[in-house]
Amino acid sequence: MNEKVKLPKFMCDWLKGFEKNYPLNVITKVDLLRKSEYNEVSYWLSGNVDNQWKLIDALRYGYEAEPEPRWGIKAGNCYMDNMIKWQFDCVTPDFIIDDELAYFTNKTKADDLVKTLGFGEVVDLNKEDKADE
Repeated sequence: MNEKVKLPKFMCDWLKGFEKNYPLNVITKVDLLRKSEYNEVSYWLSGNVDNQWKLIDALRYGYEAEPEPRWGIKAGNCYMDNMIKWQFDCVTPDFIIDDELAYFTNKTKADDLVKTLGFGEVVDLNKEDKADE
């Protein structure tokens, strides 16, 4: 059995709108393009053929939203666990993800803080968490 496809949240929201109005097996390419003109869905679909296949697989096997991006700052074995106080502790990526004051959703802002601090590295907490398992 195939796994559910991970799609960006905006794609999941867009598909849910279709599910309310149409059975998914009758959506045509014309419907997809007409409903998504001049927005991020259209850009996502037209920008990459792999994304088109991802959408096809999502319709066939089901889908779920990708995790929200979470960027953290790591220095040695410690992670910043408070962006306001610039505080580092020896904690797990799970702890950082659970604390809204400890991660960034915008990588550029995390990069800027590392430059300001003069040390550390920006890490993807979603991947860090998986690497520790």
